[in-house]
Amino acid sequence: MKSVSTAAKWLLLISGALIVILGTTMLFHRYPWDNLITLAIFIGISMLIAGISEISSFFNSGKEDRSGLLLACGILSILFGAWTVFGPGDLKVAAVLPIIFAVWVMTSGIMRIIASVSSRSHGSKMWIGIVVLGVLEGVFGFVLLFHPMLTALILSFTLAFMLIFYGMNNIMLFFHLNRNKTLKPEV
Repeated sequence: MKSVSTAAKWLLLISGALIVILGTTMLFHRYPWDNLITLAIFIGISMLIAGISEISSFFNSGKEDRSGLLLACGILSILFGAWTVFGPGDLKVAAVLPIIFAVWVMTSGIMRIIASVSSRSHGSKMWIGIVVLGVLEGVFGFVLLFHPMLTALILSFTLAFMLIFYGMNNIMLFFHLNRNKTLKPEV
């Protein structure tokens, strides 16, 4: 059994509490646009971290295992992250997020419709329900495409609730680890 350090447990509690607070404050922003800018900055920070990790992986690999593609992805990730966090990218990314979300919902609906055809050819009786859900999802995505404020609102609330649940999970994990004193690997 692997013991979890006290510092790691307390980081779970502190990060969980901060994430719950962040998610809760996002629920009460007057404008969902502010939440999209916050999300864009999070994306930028994530890209910076991913880029640093990719470049580090490139240089820590043996010469025979190095991939120029990994190095290129790392450099591009850092450039995009820096542009988003330190440049004008946060507003541009925030402006594109509702469109990306709407297109994703429409694409998901279309893929569901295609999957229903496959289900039908395999004799499944669920194909009708899958078609209906796919059509509804596609129509919903199409509506969202032309109503960016509605899309921003949906994204804001979704992100807020995801953060709240993620933070609550960290807090519960802290108490679980304190009660058990060890981290047991799952089988």
